Amino acid sequence: MTIVKEFRICCPTSVEEYRRGQRYTTAKISKMEVQEGNGAGVEILENRPVEHPEWGAGQYTRKYFHIQKRVPGWLRPFLPKSSNAIHEESWNCYPYTHTVVTFPMFTKFKITIRTWHCDDKGEQENVHKLDQKTLKQRQVEVVDIAAARKDQALYSNESDINTFVSQKTGRGPLKEGWLERLDAGTPCMCAYKLVTIDFPYFGLRTKVENHLEAYERNLFHTATKQLFCWVDEWVDMNMDQVYEYEKATFQESTELTKLEGKLSTPSDSSLSETSTLVEEEE
Repeated sequence: MTIVKEFRICCPTSVEEYRRGQRYTTAKISKMEVQEGNGAGVEILENRPVEHPEWGAGQYTRKYFHIQKRVPGWLRPFLPKSSNAIHEESWNCYPYTHTVVTFPMFTKFKITIRTWHCDDKGEQENVHKLDQKTLKQRQVEVVDIAAARKDQALYSNESDINTFVSQKTGRGPLKEGWLERLDAGTPCMCAYKLVTIDFPYFGLRTKVENHLEAYERNLFHTATKQLFCWVDEWVDMNMDQVYEYEKATFQESTELTKLEGKLSTPSDSSLSETSTLVEEEE
């Protein structure tokens, strides 16, 4: 069964601050992916303004994430050797963002992430305006960015949110349960991330979908934590400055990725390969 999970991740920033912090953090983490030297990397294929007919003005990005060593060992035997790239398209029409992740080797595999960013503490029960059928299927999980997590750290030099204090805003440190103790004068926003995961392949469907759900949870936790802990780096930047940083960092990440020789945009021949898994019948 397709997973429909809504993660609610609160952060002690305003929605406007989070917009700048999100773009800054996404760019910086992309660079960290390459610098970790663990077979991961990113190529930015497109990064341009867009006017979406439904979501309005925003930024469109198209990327290849080269995952290599991050593919679980139990999944590698089912993949062609050349299959190491995940394709991501994202429309950042803030305060709404829409991301679609696909894997060329599995034509029916897809992750969709729809996010609303709101100035609240995660109390809205149906911010995505889901129908009753989808609401019954949806699971809700509140992610505390200050809580210890069971998942392995994504990066070797992650910040410690339990000790970090912002020199520019005076916010922090954050301890588990911080939201319940938040001062009235401190801003707070919530990212409502609706994640839909579908991997309709016989034998591994449940295991893969559960693995991806855990990975997304870990990613949201880490990215939001880093956004807060890097606040002194981006809080004084305006959107034009953030965009220039983003553009330069994405370009550097792509060049580093290609320079190391381990990564390149998948060729047409590699995209035509298929996995050894069998698709489930409709």
